[in-house]
Amino acid sequence: MFLNPLLTMVGFAEGDIRPDGAGQVQLGELLQIAMARQRGQAPNWVPVALGLGVCLYFALRFEPGLWAFGAAGLFCALMFGFGVWIGALWRPVIFAPMFIVAGGLIAALQVHSVAAPVLGYRYYGPIEGRIIDIDRSQSGAVRLTLDQVVLEWTAPDRTPERVRVSLHGDQRWFVARHGDTVILTGHLSPPSGPVEPGGYDFRRAAWFDRLGAVGYTRTPVLMLAPRGQGGFA
Repeated sequence: MFLNPLLTMVGFAEGDIRPDGAGQVQLGELLQIAMARQRGQAPNWVPVALGLGVCLYFALRFEPGLWAFGAAGLFCALMFGFGVWIGALWRPVIFAPMFIVAGGLIAALQVHSVAAPVLGYRYYGPIEGRIIDIDRSQSGAVRLTLDQVVLEWTAPDRTPERVRVSLHGDQRWFVARHGDTVILTGHLSPPSGPVEPGGYDFRRAAWFDRLGAVGYTRTPVLMLAPRGQGGFA
C-alpha cells in the first residue's frame, strides 16, 4: 500500500491498516493519531517550512509585485487566526502553508533590504572610490572593492554602491590600503549570471554584497586621498 511508507514515518506499523477490515482503523482516525504523535515535533518542522518558502521564492522566474507581497501577508494573517481557532490537533496542517509563505516573504524582505543600483551597461572611464576590501582574483591579480563610487557621466542614483576592480598592468608604484580613496581608469560591467543551468550564480551573490559592477584596469591606480579624507568629487 502506498500509505505504508508514510505511516511508518509517523510511527505506525504496516498491519495498522488491513484490507480485510478486521480491527482496521479508519484512515481519518490514523491521520488524527499521526498528528497527535507528531505534535511535539511541530517546532522542528518550522525551519523546514520556512526554508521551503525561501527556495520557492528564489525559484521564481520573475519578481512579484507589491500586491503579491500584500496578499501573502494577508494570507499568513488569516491562516494564523484560523489555526488558533481550529484547535491544536489540526493546527500544524494550517500553519504549514503559512510558514512556507512566510519563508518566501522573509526572503523577499532580505532581497529588497540590500537593494542597491546595478550598472546596466558596459562602462569605460574614470572610477573613483574608497578601498573597503583587498583580495586576489583567480588569476592572482590584486583586486579592490570600492565604495563611495563616482563614475563619470553617471548620475548618483544609477551609480553602484560598490564595485570590484582587478588590477593589471604595471602597478609597482601603488600600495593598496584600506580606507584610501583612489582613482583609476577602468572597464566595468554588470555582474554575470550562471554560465550553466543550476551553476553558481555570481549575480545573486553580488546582489547580497551590494556589488553593482565588476571590472579591471590596465592603467596605474592613483591615490586621491589617504585614509580619513574624502575625494574631490
